[in-house]
Amino acid sequence: MALISVPSLAAVLIPLVVLVTTMFGPGLLQTSPMPYLSIALTLGYLDRLGPWSRASIFPTLYLILAIGVGSGFAYAGMLQMGDEWIASDMGPMFAIGIGAGVLQVLAFFTHLAWQHRFLPQERFQEGARALLATLVGPAVWVALFTVVYAVSPIGSYGSIAYSQYQFEPLVQWASVSGISGIEFLVVWAAVIIHRCWSRYARNESHLIDEAKSWTALETPSSSSSQEQVPTFQHHSSSSRSSTRRLVRRILFAPTPTFLLVFLFVFIYGSMRFWNATGTFFQKPLTSTMIPTVRTSCVIGNNDDSNMPLYLNQTHELAQTGSKIIIWSETATTVNTIQERDALWATAKNISQTYGIILGVTYAQALEDRWGWTRNMYTLFDEQGNVLFEYQKANPVAMVETTVQAGPQVLPVADTKYGRLGDAICFDLDFPNFMAQGGHQEVDILLQPSWTWGSIGRLEAMMQSFRAVENGFTLFRCGSWAPSTAYDPYRQLLGYKENLSEGTFTAEVPLRRHVKTIYSVIGNTWGYICCAFAILAVILVLLPQRKLEDLSAKVQGAVGRRSRCEDSEATLPEHGDQAA
Repeated sequence: MALISVPSLAAVLIPLVVLVTTMFGPGLLQTSPMPYLSIALTLGYLDRLGPWSRASIFPTLYLILAIGVGSGFAYAGMLQMGDEWIASDMGPMFAIGIGAGVLQVLAFFTHLAWQHRFLPQERFQEGARALLATLVGPAVWVALFTVVYAVSPIGSYGSIAYSQYQFEPLVQWASVSGISGIEFLVVWAAVIIHRCWSRYARNESHLIDEAKSWTALETPSSSSSQEQVPTFQHHSSSSRSSTRRLVRRILFAPTPTFLLVFLFVFIYGSMRFWNATGTFFQKPLTSTMIPTVRTSCVIGNNDDSNMPLYLNQTHELAQTGSKIIIWSETATTVNTIQERDALWATAKNISQTYGIILGVTYAQALEDRWGWTRNMYTLFDEQGNVLFEYQKANPVAMVETTVQAGPQVLPVADTKYGRLGDAICFDLDFPNFMAQGGHQEVDILLQPSWTWGSIGRLEAMMQSFRAVENGFTLFRCGSWAPSTAYDPYRQLLGYKENLSEGTFTAEVPLRRHVKTIYSVIGNTWGYICCAFAILAVILVLLPQRKLEDLSAKVQGAVGRRSRCEDSEATLPEHGDQAA
């Protein structure tokens, strides 16, 4: 078989459409329906190629390149710090995109290999086997990206779950299974779209062939003048299969099952969102209002010369009733322990004077490592005591290259406003790290942040998923980005865009931690998909002879069980006859 063949027009155009839909999928240009179309087209393209054919090598590489280029454009400008466009910053984005393309292709190779092996002649049959075949691709996808998110220096960046942020009922599913559950549903939906389209094309082709056969039958034969009438054999459904098998085929039909699952997810998400204030059933506003605490942030830009401005703004916010005040990420810099102590003394004085909780942020130079810093955040209570001192655990890859990572421990402190937690900016892109907030039942998470270029809005949107997953209220103080406040149901409490200076205030409800399924079981769904994916790969790679032996053993065991059930069912009849 030739390695290179002349491609058809569809073989050239479909990857280009995948490129465009990928560009408008996860990333800075998010359009929620695009991932469904992109994945369905990718699956259809690979299905037509035949994944194990040598001739499919170059078309597959072409598809991966298209996904990589689309992903590169989707995140173009991620590393752009200033106003000038730097083309060289696109390289890492393209490389990451190609890596994501390889993972997607691997997931669908496994999916198609399963179908070709276990549904060779009945790809669109109904029943449990067909339903199981639609789950292989989503499970392998989730498994691969679960591993990636666990080890990647950029965390969960690129997850297709974030592209669904406009579909609020679907976002609420993160409270059950995290972003892995949303990813599974999106990929499953794309698989069903491909299945329905393929089935439609298959039926249309069958109808055309049937019409041709009827035309041939109606044409008079030269050898016989007698009209030939086609005969049909009618078979009842009972003759084709038992009642039990028929019921099983109906219950496990892939498309209806998917629609029922999606309907359940949307009902759950909608009810969770609208009942966030506890209004069920028709409760008046007076019985559902939650007390609030005025929470504010001071926007800084890591400039020592602006320290008087930050302090004056902190005084003004405290005087106007703010009870919790934090600074944005690395608002200032301290080069020595003495400078840090001086900053602490000032912060303690403000906290004691106004009786507020104050969080100050600073970049602390390492005395034993020239040019390196720690990204620090210290929280003081109303008496000026240090509640915790936190060092950013996940510095930004390719940006904070000289920032020392801190321990992978999320700090918490109990106050009269509830249990407060903290994480700094990029920390919230790591779901496994942030799961500590759910395990420790944090009520309010205070997040200093700093972003750049065009990614500020994307970061604020992505990180709001952590509030849904872990059941806490998220107060985000962002420099060069939106400052936001979200409750555990992702209802927006406040939003303001700032550059390098300014303030932001929101009335944050004193809501206790909301227990979520995800906060109890963590990323269990992702791990289940990992186990299922491993099993699927083993069965796909298993030699045919061993697979047949295994299948015979399973069928034998099922047959023996069925015979036992039948014999038990006939025992009363024999007993009645004996009587």
